[in-house]
Amino acid sequence: MLSPVEELKIRSKILLKQQPTANSPLLALSKGKIPQLKHALLFVARQSGFNDWQHALTILSCEQSLTEQQDSGKFWYAQASMTLLNHWCANYQEALTLQAQKGGVVLPYKKQFVVADSRFLQSLGLAVNDPLWESLKYNWCQGPQAIRQQLAYKRLLAMQLAPYKAC
Repeated sequence: MLSPVEELKIRSKILLKQQPTANSPLLALSKGKIPQLKHALLFVARQSGFNDWQHALTILSCEQSLTEQQDSGKFWYAQASMTLLNHWCANYQEALTLQAQKGGVVLPYKKQFVVADSRFLQSLGLAVNDPLWESLKYNWCQGPQAIRQQLAYKRLLAMQLAPYKAC
C-alpha cells in the first residue's frame, strides 16, 4: 500500500503531464510559465485541504501526534459533512473527554478537533467499523504511524479531486 504522501506525489506527476488549459490553476501557480512539479505538488496539497506541500507532508507523514494546537488543515473534513451535527472541540483534551463520554472518532481540523460519528466518517468515504480505527482507539491524532497513514491513504482514495478544481 502506498503512503498518502506517495499518493499525492503520483497525483502531482499525473497532473503535470496533462496539457494545462489557458485558465488552469497550474498556470496561475507558475505565473504563466511552464508548470513544474513544485506547482503540481502545491495544487494537490491545497485540493487535499492543506496550505501547501510542506504542510501536507508534515501532517500526512504521521511522524508526530497531533495533540497540540498545530494547524492540521481540512484534510479530515468534507463538504458533505457540513449538514451533520458534530461535536467540535477547541483543544485535544476536550475532544478526549467528549470521546470518553459519547464515543466517536477524534479527528483534527485546523487547530481544533472533532469527535465524529459514523455518519461523519461516511461523508469522508470511510467506515467506522474499519479495524484500523479500533487499533488507534478511534483517535487518528496519535498512535502507530503506519496505521494512521493507512487511514489517511483511504481518505485520499475516497476524495473526489477534480483535475482543475480551484485552489
